[in-house]
Amino acid sequence: MTRIYCCITGIVLLLFLANFGPIHAAGGESVLKVGSADKLTNILRTLDWDHEGPYTAKGVCLSEDIEITRSFTLAAKDVVVPAECSKRDDCRKAVTMVIPKDMKGVKCVRIENVLGTEHCVQVDLAEKSIFRLRGKLVDTHPWTYNFIPVVELVQASVDGCQPGELQCTRDKTCWKSFNSYCRYCLERSVTTCACENEKGLLPDRTSCSFFISGDLMCLGKCRDGQCVADDERCR
Repeated sequence: MTRIYCCITGIVLLLFLANFGPIHAAGGESVLKVGSADKLTNILRTLDWDHEGPYTAKGVCLSEDIEITRSFTLAAKDVVVPAECSKRDDCRKAVTMVIPKDMKGVKCVRIENVLGTEHCVQVDLAEKSIFRLRGKLVDTHPWTYNFIPVVELVQASVDGCQPGELQCTRDKTCWKSFNSYCRYCLERSVTTCACENEKGLLPDRTSCSFFISGDLMCLGKCRDGQCVADDERCR
């Protein structure tokens, strides 16, 4: 269902942005040409925002590759808070951004501190920079907010991964840990991913852990490829 929904969202996005001039990169990937902050924020309005926490086990929704045709600055305050967040009393009513280090043509020029972590609130986007966008409601329970809306810039599908990263064949995303790759790319459960690594299943009785909420981590032992916890709340 998640993949179907994201595909439908992607189709709507391409129709909505027809006047932006979508092109095709080598290999057939679709690229949206964008030359202003307004057009970029319009893209964000069409995206489905993911829920993200250490318990999340499903694929992510991303925009198509976006190529910047004229340099401009994007400010987080200009991004509309998603409707789901606006309806919740426990969701921060201001968007912030996550910018990967060393992303070519992308530079964070202003930061803010959100719940003890630095986030970007203003980013310079250079001409010919290429990336994708992801909107997510990050679970920060039990802090001041249960969720904060975050715009993440993700490497373009035409880019490769860094050494040591795992690339998802389906959406060309890159993951630093096998656990994240297992949950977000392979879409396996948290109990399954807790008892796997790059080489396969972990031996029975290997210590394991997984989250079932933002503030409840379950400890257990691997059994037949599943992390079995002693705590009844984890079953």
